[in-house]
Amino acid sequence: MKTWHVENGVVAAILALVVLATGGAWIEWIGALAVFCGFCHASIAERMREREAARPIPSVECHAKATLFFVAKEAMWVVYFVKLGAWSALVGCGVFLAYPIWRRVWRRY
Repeated sequence: MKTWHVENGVVAAILALVVLATGGAWIEWIGALAVFCGFCHASIAERMREREAARPIPSVECHAKATLFFVAKEAMWVVYFVKLGAWSALVGCGVFLAYPIWRRVWRRY
């Protein structure tokens, strides 16, 4: 089993629990699925960013800005989702913001 399989399983379980805890409305499931797909994309993008950063001469010179834009995007989503009361999406923001930290710890060990 690969690391990304476990990561995806944990994220799917967290999102499902949030949807069920908030009533299980169909629109909340759609939001949770959107967050899950976004997480899968971010997971792949983070792995590519790691590889690019490890190259002696990066072929994508702006790769270092990915983290800045990632955090800024999530911060704006947090404000938006709090205002809407979109709880699955809000939990997704927490998952997204924690992911780069998790990756750094995981790569260290």
